[in-house]
Amino acid sequence: MQKTWNILKIDTKKQQSFSKDLGISPILAQILLNRGIQTKDQARRYLYDDISKCFDPFLFKGMRKAIKRTQKAIAAKEKIFIYGDYDVDGLSSTALLYFVLRDLGADVECYIPHRVEEGYSLNKQACVNLKERKVQLIITVDCGISSHAEVKYLNSAGIDIIITDHHRIHAGKIPSAYAVINSMQKGCSYPYKDLAGVGIAYKFAQALTTGVMDISNHLDLVALGTICDVAPLIGENRILVKHGLDVLSDTGKIGLKALMEVTGISKKKITTQHVGFIIGPRINASGRMHSAHKALELFISTDYEHALRLAKDLDNYNKQRQKEEAKTLKQATSMIQSEINFKYHRSVVLHNDEWHPGVIGIVASRIAEKYYRPTILISTKDKVGKGSGRSIRNFHLFDTLSKCDHLLEGFGGHEKAAGISILKNNLMDFKEFFNDMVRKTLTGEELVPVIDVDMEVSLSALSQKLIEELELCAPFGRGNPRPVFASRDLKAKDRPKTLRGNSFKIWLTDGKVTCEALGSKFTDIDITDINSGFSVVYSPSINDWQGINTIQLKLKDLQFS
Repeated sequence: MQKTWNILKIDTKKQQSFSKDLGISPILAQILLNRGIQTKDQARRYLYDDISKCFDPFLFKGMRKAIKRTQKAIAAKEKIFIYGDYDVDGLSSTALLYFVLRDLGADVECYIPHRVEEGYSLNKQACVNLKERKVQLIITVDCGISSHAEVKYLNSAGIDIIITDHHRIHAGKIPSAYAVINSMQKGCSYPYKDLAGVGIAYKFAQALTTGVMDISNHLDLVALGTICDVAPLIGENRILVKHGLDVLSDTGKIGLKALMEVTGISKKKITTQHVGFIIGPRINASGRMHSAHKALELFISTDYEHALRLAKDLDNYNKQRQKEEAKTLKQATSMIQSEINFKYHRSVVLHNDEWHPGVIGIVASRIAEKYYRPTILISTKDKVGKGSGRSIRNFHLFDTLSKCDHLLEGFGGHEKAAGISILKNNLMDFKEFFNDMVRKTLTGEELVPVIDVDMEVSLSALSQKLIEELELCAPFGRGNPRPVFASRDLKAKDRPKTLRGNSFKIWLTDGKVTCEALGSKFTDIDITDINSGFSVVYSPSINDWQGINTIQLKLKDLQFS
């Protein structure tokens, strides 16, 4: 698919001022400006962030009430259950709060619903089961903000519930819980609104342990959940993740050590790439293909040999997930070719009785990226279909689903990703209605993928020193992407060499400088005529091969001259 290159404007005056006063290269100075940093004080905070600058957790509405109730439960040895979610954000939130409450002497257990059998968030049967287990206080993490009926039942049963959640609040309606910790609720003065579920759980734990103990050793879990939930890595999230990755690289948690050994990254400095593409998928695979309890058990394990067995189980689940995902993607692609007319359809909504609910979210993400349409895939194995959606630039998925709620049994999520439940007999009406909403929201131009390019540079402008300097902008992720450059009038030195995983390697030159570049076939980059001139968009990196460092370009797009 043809992509639009959005080459950001250069502010030469500010660039030179930043470069001189901050002692950084003009290229890094421009990157900071591109990230919305307008003052030198902002730039210093960005480059040399201080975790002490994070906000006071007691700024959250409901925090003091929630802490008093939890302290009372700990002192009285009341039975406390942490009710989490089956994804990485939910599991890391659950483990974090479990560690903290345990260390405070609480009588605490955890409950993670089964993805297929119970679905997301609180469910009535789970509440009944917890009542039978004599629970007196439930604390949710990464869920609960839409569980009105379940909270009402718990109230009637005499069970207090504290909701900690980061998801959007539908129609401003808050469940009648004992306390609610969610920065999105009306009247909450907490300044930062983009924390992941684990970020909210960490803030709750911070408030609970103020003046008692330091919990910064759990920032490894905060980094895991925040990165895997694709929360924006700006502001407080970026600070928490940056410090959390340092903790994760030298984690004291037995389970995480075992998982990093099984995946071959135990001796590396952990980055967002390691978390997002190696650690996270294996943790998620537990809940997708089996039960998330194995992943939680790994998180809180105290026996290394047992943890290694669990880590190997998760690795095997991930292999199963990959096979199921490939099968589903093939089926969905075939359905698109026969059912979708992109002259009319601004969205992709597909359903199938055979699809595994645990992989449809990943496949929806791949389809949204390939066809650049808001995508929802629905598993209709049961009477009530379970769907997972992914969005594109300039389209708010949660807000759109809010307008479709008359056709849904339930939904939740945020701007870029959401889950739905829907009756089979509403599927056709939902497809039409959702597509109409997309047509009203997105113009044809917005259905062409855009690549934001920080600067046009020559290959000779690249150096190892510059690339190392750009790492000051890390950790990279949503909202804080790795710097992207464009270089023009290049030629290939030789034909591309095919590598495994649908990728290729090629040597590019501008006649003066030659660089190694890596591309992926699924991005539609295809160099068939090495004599043609072309321009490329890429992120530069350092490739360490047998102790020799060279510059390597990670290609994002290519256009022929």
